Amino acid sequence: MIFGKPLTISLNHLTELKIEKWLFLLAFLFTWTNILAQDPLIQRFTTADGLPSNGVYTVFQGSNKFLWFATDAGVSKYDGTKFINYRKQDGLSSNDVFNINEDSFGRVWFFHVNASLNYYFQNTIHNEKNTPILGSLKSDYYFRKFYEDEDRNVYFYFNPQLLIYRLDSQNHITKYKIRSIHAKHEALPRVVEGMSIHYMRRDASGEFYFWTSTGNYTTKDLNEQPVLLSNKYKFRDIISSSNNRKYIITRRLNSIQYEVKRFNNESNFDKIESLYNTDSENISSILEDNNGLLWISTYDKGVFCIKDKKIIYHFDIKYAKSVIQDHEDNIWICSLREGVYKINPFFTKYQHLKSSAFQYSGVFALGKNDSTGVWCSIGKMIYLLRGNNLLKLDFHSSENSFNQVVQLNSTTLFVGEINRRPYILEGIHINMKDKKVQFDKESQSPVSFNKLIVNEQTNEMCSFTQYNLILLDPKQFFKKLSLPRIGEQIFSTFYNLNNELIVNARKNYIYADFTKKECNEITYFRRKVIKDHLNLSNKAELFNIEGDSLFLLKDKKLMNLSAAFEQPIDLQINHLIYHDSTLFIATSRNVFVCENPLHAIKTKTAKFYMINIDFKSINDILLNGNNLYIASDEGLTSIPFASLLETKNYSPIPYFQSIQVNDQENLVNQNGISIVSDQRINIAFSCINYSTSPITFSYKLEGIDMDWTIVKGNNVVLQNLSKGKYIFKLRARKPASNWSEPAEFGIEARATIWEHPMLYFFVALLIAGLIFLAIIRRKNVELDRRKMENQLLLMEQKSLQALMNPHFIFNTLGSIQNYLLHNKPYEAGIYLSQFARLIRQNLNSMDASMINLEEEVDRLKNYLDLEKLRMGDKFEYLIEIDDEVESEDILVPSMIIQPFVENAIWHGIANLDQKGFIGIFISLKNEKSIQIIIEDSGIGILNSAKFNTRSEQHLNLGMNITKKRLTLLSQKYGVETNISYSERSPGAINPGTKVSLLSPFLYGKSNEPS
Repeated sequence: MIFGKPLTISLNHLTELKIEKWLFLLAFLFTWTNILAQDPLIQRFTTADGLPSNGVYTVFQGSNKFLWFATDAGVSKYDGTKFINYRKQDGLSSNDVFNINEDSFGRVWFFHVNASLNYYFQNTIHNEKNTPILGSLKSDYYFRKFYEDEDRNVYFYFNPQLLIYRLDSQNHITKYKIRSIHAKHEALPRVVEGMSIHYMRRDASGEFYFWTSTGNYTTKDLNEQPVLLSNKYKFRDIISSSNNRKYIITRRLNSIQYEVKRFNNESNFDKIESLYNTDSENISSILEDNNGLLWISTYDKGVFCIKDKKIIYHFDIKYAKSVIQDHEDNIWICSLREGVYKINPFFTKYQHLKSSAFQYSGVFALGKNDSTGVWCSIGKMIYLLRGNNLLKLDFHSSENSFNQVVQLNSTTLFVGEINRRPYILEGIHINMKDKKVQFDKESQSPVSFNKLIVNEQTNEMCSFTQYNLILLDPKQFFKKLSLPRIGEQIFSTFYNLNNELIVNARKNYIYADFTKKECNEITYFRRKVIKDHLNLSNKAELFNIEGDSLFLLKDKKLMNLSAAFEQPIDLQINHLIYHDSTLFIATSRNVFVCENPLHAIKTKTAKFYMINIDFKSINDILLNGNNLYIASDEGLTSIPFASLLETKNYSPIPYFQSIQVNDQENLVNQNGISIVSDQRINIAFSCINYSTSPITFSYKLEGIDMDWTIVKGNNVVLQNLSKGKYIFKLRARKPASNWSEPAEFGIEARATIWEHPMLYFFVALLIAGLIFLAIIRRKNVELDRRKMENQLLLMEQKSLQALMNPHFIFNTLGSIQNYLLHNKPYEAGIYLSQFARLIRQNLNSMDASMINLEEEVDRLKNYLDLEKLRMGDKFEYLIEIDDEVESEDILVPSMIIQPFVENAIWHGIANLDQKGFIGIFISLKNEKSIQIIIEDSGIGILNSAKFNTRSEQHLNLGMNITKKRLTLLSQKYGVETNISYSERSPGAINPGTKVSLLSPFLYGKSNEPS
């Protein structure tokens, strides 16, 4: 066939063909197998797509349907969209991984060239550091094979030392050394040493079976000598496919042919079926797919696809290794040089003519020839595909690149380029001898054309220029052109259900008999470009508006068909075809199939599915006969209409990529996650999907949501969940596929501290405790205040007692008596009057702890005057108040100064030989403190200690009382107090004394009650 599939040629029978046919077939085979990139049914993945290396040993699909690739630069996990790569820095013991397998626990095992083993489990690479048992799974030679029995014991084997390591379900390791195997075959030595086990199994009774290059053996105990069952075949290898079928590669003695045989019973060699013979000794992988095709991958001769023991396709893949079929029926082939190939599951049903058949050019335009023929334009040249023959049109134009090919009748062809002058070729006929399509006559239009529109009902034809219609006579073509002017820029033209010519311009017009009138049925499309139009029935039309919206018009009712699609078509819609109630929609990359689109008028929903081929660039589509033809940059693809209805739409498999709680990664285990209800959960997800179909996700949070919510994008954010337990469910679907089984995980939302019931108890308890402490503190403060007030009162009483001591009163009365004895009644009267006034002032001070400064100074003056009279005018005094001090408004502690003045008189002035001096200076220190300085010209502090007077104890008592009062006042008012002593004139004979007193004060007009 011209498409190259099926190629039903057995290489074993090539010698039976004539030499010229043999050469032709080889050339033909070479054409179709060396340029895989030209086939959209074959997709290649390399490092440019995300693989860690183009050297891929193995492709493996795990139980969760991820694809794993073992490469010489690490391993890669693939979900159909993204490669996730793991290397040494991610935990691998070595980057050179040659095999991958999985056990029943879900551990994905990686086999390294350096004889080490790793496995991937619960998003973690396990190695010798984090899993010590892996350090014991090492030998001098690497393990190639893997087997797990019904008891979930895992066996690692295939090395020249005949070593088997068993890892049981409790992760205990047992090492076995298989004893020397005795062979009875006359062509083999009696004892074979250093041989490898190609295959092993254990049956339900516990019997072990081994396949080696010398035969098949069995033993009940791995520590015992194995027994030979058969050495009928000389085995090259035993291969287990991805679907667990077993194959034997054997070679007959003195033969270069290798046989591929299949067996299902490890103990019965009579039930072995021969599948295929080949001369390649480097078979690396074998697969029988779900379509009954046998795939044989060879290291030296590529990959062969075989049906009924005949090669139907050969893939010239260099250094081919593993081949598998995934759950969506795609075939995956890996290579040690070329990366990975994915073969579309319909590659035997869909046919593709590569660009190499079209001079390595893409196909730009298609046109019908008859029920089986298709015109294909590659720009400068046009071909006719008719049956199995590809014929070249014997016509070209140096000034045109053809993107329109329309067969007007059985012998007339219209060819042209949009906005150029097209051609009419008449008298078309086929020259099979020269493989050409020839014609008798050509003619060129005098004007340029846009797209040619043909009304198949009336055989009318039209096109347009920027402002003019072009009307063609179907019998005379370019000889009779009519160019009526519309007067507006024309976007497109088409014929509606009534065979009326519609002109799509600024408005939409019906044109007939050289007149135009507005088409009221489609006034909605004013100022819109109608890119394409189809008549679906005698009552319904379809409009492609500017490539992004499809509208249905039926019974004068307009419906947006694009809005009815469950999944939007993201790329611009370029081409439409309608056939047998089926609508074909083509973008630049994909073709979509919508069955019964008219049903959407009633149901308001429309389903479609995508043909599972991803093209580089689709240029045109055509439905002819029973086939859909797709012209692309990769060539021409033919799809039988019936096979489109057989398309299996596998549901994608959703999974969670990451779950973050307050932007911190949180791995999901089988029990889900636990959060505080005010935390934010960010869920990122994807799905396993190896087709090119778009994916729709929906989710439901069980416990809140009743219905599923469609998701735009690949993440969901949940926050402010109430206290409770939830289940987050995620599902996915492709167009026309069922919804997948939901992936899910649990969420337990705990109450925040503010929502917890115990919080209110603790808050109430705390408030009660604080109130209790406040009451206790207030009570203690009040007690302390009272205690301090009592102490102050006591100090004031003691201070008053100190002032009114018997010695002072005795001296005063003695002085009065002396005046009387010396007949000085006047002086005695004055002295007595002042003494009585001082006594009254002292008694008045008992009612207040604070006294007006002016009154205090007046009392001091009265006291100093009495002492001055008593001592015979032995000293002078000075009381000086700073101008800032308003003595009538300031309250100072009562009787706070007099003890220091009394001390200055008795200890300083009394012992002088000459007249002394006492000075009292009052000034403001700050807004709360007043400074009082008492100076005298007495004998000084040190000299006064030499004199021991009767009143010394009394004076010290008064000063000590004053100090204690100041301390209590400091605590009461929160003001610093201080008393300091120094010599007034240091170095003098009578240095005097200077006392600096820092005391609190208040503002007020009346005394504060005690």
